Amino acid sequence: MKVFMSVDMEGITGIVYSSQVMPGKEEYNHARKLMIGDANAAIEGAFEAGAEKVIVNDSHGTMTNLFLAKLDPRAHLISGSVKPLSMMQGVEGCNAALFVGYHAKIGTLHGVLDHTYSGSTINRVRLNGVEVGEPEINAAVAGHFDVPVVFVSGGETVCQLVKESIGEWVEVAAVKLDLGRVSAECLHPQETHKIIKMGVKKALTNLAQAKPVKVDLPATVEVEFFTSQMADQAAVCPFTERVDARTIKVQGSTVLEGFRAFRTVASLGRGSLF
Repeated sequence: MKVFMSVDMEGITGIVYSSQVMPGKEEYNHARKLMIGDANAAIEGAFEAGAEKVIVNDSHGTMTNLFLAKLDPRAHLISGSVKPLSMMQGVEGCNAALFVGYHAKIGTLHGVLDHTYSGSTINRVRLNGVEVGEPEINAAVAGHFDVPVVFVSGGETVCQLVKESIGEWVEVAAVKLDLGRVSAECLHPQETHKIIKMGVKKALTNLAQAKPVKVDLPATVEVEFFTSQMADQAAVCPFTERVDARTIKVQGSTVLEGFRAFRTVASLGRGSLF
């Protein structure tokens, strides 16, 4: 069994504030230690469930947060950015996908550090008319390769949402009780590592019950930016459709094509053109 793991940071044990997930800030290095702890707990659970290979993709920010020397030596680490599949690099050819340290989509009530791919530019993302966040977008990419998402850890809010949006078969590990965007009641790492490990083991043991997420084609993605200028910048792409002042629509004949188009316009919206 080959297992893929995408590790984000906002949903990691003990993380509640933006300064914890930003390189250069005083709290960041401590947050990196918390991140490696959650990742290693999931890796341990995967191998105890019979995994023969575990591929870990660092999926936060510059994607250089995980200490390789501190990672379980049985796992392989994909580090750095830009990567062809971004947060999902390495999923192709795997039997199951695990999302560790994930967070809710932007605008989610009480969701700790809620955002969708870019917290500074994107206000809303819709996939085939349905508002989605990173768990749903990334599950669709996994589904393109026939890989089911079987486990998610993070705040209680995202754990509840993925059961509805991805599938009831998804095992979840709530490492904190979300109280607001920058506050939560946090469990100690010793406790969260236990529930992450147990959740991963259970998810992989029951892998036969899981189903890959399949999206109706063509895949239509609408990106609503915070400002019309951001949409102006994204609209220079010839394959875009301008929906309104702040919204750009793209389509893909496959999920992967739609995902690449989404990443293109999202990147353009963040930049400045001349």
